Order: sequence, then C-alpha cells, then structure tokens
Amino acid sequence: MQKFELTIFRQSRVLVGLFLTPISLIGILILCAELNNIFIGLVLFPVYVLTVYYFVVGHLTVSINNEQLKFRWTRKLIFNYDDIEPVNIADIKTIVIDSGQLLRKIITADRTIKINNAKVQVKDANKFIYQLGILTKRNDVREIDSWDEWSDKGYIKTAYRINTVILVLATIIVTTFIIIKGFNSRNLFLVLLFIPQLYLYGKQMKRKIKNDNR
Repeated sequence: MQKFELTIFRQSRVLVGLFLTPISLIGILILCAELNNIFIGLVLFPVYVLTVYYFVVGHLTVSINNEQLKFRWTRKLIFNYDDIEPVNIADIKTIVIDSGQLLRKIITADRTIKINNAKVQVKDANKFIYQLGILTKRNDVREIDSWDEWSDKGYIKTAYRINTVILVLATIIVTTFIIIKGFNSRNLFLVLLFIPQLYLYGKQMKRKIKNDNR
C-alpha cells in the first residue's frame, strides 16, 4: 500500500473567506472605534485569519491499494470536508491537472472527485500526481487542464470575452487614477498583480481557443 499526504485548499471555501474578509475588517474597525481600543483589533484580526485558514485548509491522505484509491481526511473539530468514497483506478476517465503540479479533479463516468492540492505545503502532492499518471496511463485516461475542461463544457469563449472586458476596464481605471492622482502604491499593486494575472489568463484562454479551432 502506498500513502500520500496532501494539503487541500478547496476553492469554494477560499472564495467564502475572501468574501467575508472585508466585512470582518469593517466590523473589527467599528468595534475598535466604539470601544476606543485598538488593542482589540490587534487581537481579533489574527484570530479571524487563523479561523479562515482553519476553515479553508484540509489534510487528505490518499492510499493506493488493490487498484483502488482511498481517501481519508484528518478530522477537525469543525469545518470538516465531506468524506470521499473510494474509487477504482479502472473507473477513472479523466484527471484535471494544472501546471503539472496542481491536481484539480479526478473524474469517473458517474462522479467528480475534487482535490485541489495547495501550492504551499506541497507534501506528497507531486509524488501522488506522478504515481497517478503511471497508474492511469495503461487505462488510456485523458489528462487535461482546467482550460480544457472549460472548453469541453463550452465556457471558454465566454470566459475569454469577460476576461478581456474586465482587463480593458481595469487598465482604463488604473490609467485614469494615475493621470489624476499620480502613481501611488495602490495603483502599483493593481498594475503588478491584478492586471498581469488577467493578461496571463487571457493568453492561456486565447491559446486554448486557437488549438480547439485547428
């Protein structure tokens, strides 16, 4: 039997955490103002960050035994992930892997198993992905990335158009702010992180669309 320890950051939970963060920050600031005590904010904010991390992260052990994958979560007091039923390797039809190191999904004929291993705390993720590739190669399993999956579902062109519109609007907004108010740190943050990421997504989607049209 082979065992692999994975750190999981489920995207849906990450989005919930990101959505709640500004609301929580505003609440903490209001509480500090009402009590006229900044120390409360210095205590509550780290507690909030740790709570979000505890909510988002999961530790998954994947075992390979008798041509079957078995999954076991490390139990937490709260915020546990749903159990994953074992899957026969012969039943796997598609695996979704991004950048060769982020296993997104394992897809069979009747269900989709979401994995989403983290970029940080990699642990045994690379070893598991490599071993999974070896085990599934003999069954002619299709290996794709997330853009391929979007293309299969017919989402890729719509996503590309939306990304292009957001990229153009973001560039216009940042450029306008720079002209009116000068180049400050907030604009620098948007330029260096937000816009380049949209541009990268756009290039990846455009390349995928071109490949599909060949």
